[in-house]
Amino acid sequence: MAVRTYAERVCEVMDLEAPPTIRAQPLRKSVVEFSRIASQSADNGILQPPTADAFLISLQLRAPPAGNAWVDGRHYLKDESKPGNFTLVNFNLETAVELNFQFDCLQMYFPRAALDAIALEQGAREVSMFDLDFVKTYDDVVLWSLGRCLLPAFDNPERANRLFVDHVATALLAHMVHAYGGSATASPLLRGGLAPWQARRAKEMLMAHLDGEITLEELASECRLSRSHFARAFRKTTGRPPHAWLVEQRLERAKDLLLKSDLPLAEIADICGFSDQSHFTRVFGAALGVAPGEWRRLRRS
Repeated sequence: MAVRTYAERVCEVMDLEAPPTIRAQPLRKSVVEFSRIASQSADNGILQPPTADAFLISLQLRAPPAGNAWVDGRHYLKDESKPGNFTLVNFNLETAVELNFQFDCLQMYFPRAALDAIALEQGAREVSMFDLDFVKTYDDVVLWSLGRCLLPAFDNPERANRLFVDHVATALLAHMVHAYGGSATASPLLRGGLAPWQARRAKEMLMAHLDGEITLEELASECRLSRSHFARAFRKTTGRPPHAWLVEQRLERAKDLLLKSDLPLAEIADICGFSDQSHFTRVFGAALGVAPGEWRRLRRS
């Protein structure tokens, strides 16, 4: 089954016909999607795309008016735009925008992997965040010129010259890295907690290693953060450092097994990542004020 493009998913939500999409692969494992999305309706509702470790450049072919937007739950008034202006959407943040107007735009959707691959090839440092604000619009003659080069290809996307499209994708990504990737601390997100995708991934990794056999470096690397930055962001997001959060999950799993199974305490200790039954009893007792065996009897009586 073919993987649906971002544009297909968005248009399904807005009940629009699936737009022509051209996929480029400027470097290995760095797929980029170009789509032209348009609507003649003045009532397209509120679009709230799912969070992901990806970005979207939206080049305006038709000038949209100012409108309502939300970033991580906070309301903003999005700037009025002109034809040729662009907006950058950072899907690491929870974003929503009201689209109660007609629009026509060329969109370029790319995962961070594509950005990192280009940065590596260009000898630049990896881009943690762009120096761009979603609620603002920007005028960039380079992006506009490169984007317009692709417009004829949407008439017959299946005939698009792959080498040419890959070349345009490479040029666009390289321009974004060098023009807007200079500040790794531009976003409030980096001064606060983890992005939703980072929190989900970190928790998944921790739950897959209930025994604690995973390092802070591994968690931080998966979230594309330094170790100290990850530790601070994780605590701000969950209210606890990673180890303490993991201990809580072990205890919750243990309580569930104590109530719903007749497994011996030693086996529950092993399943829940404790080093042995003694360790399990000590940690459980310190947290709940009663030994696990007694806790089970009291709950079942």
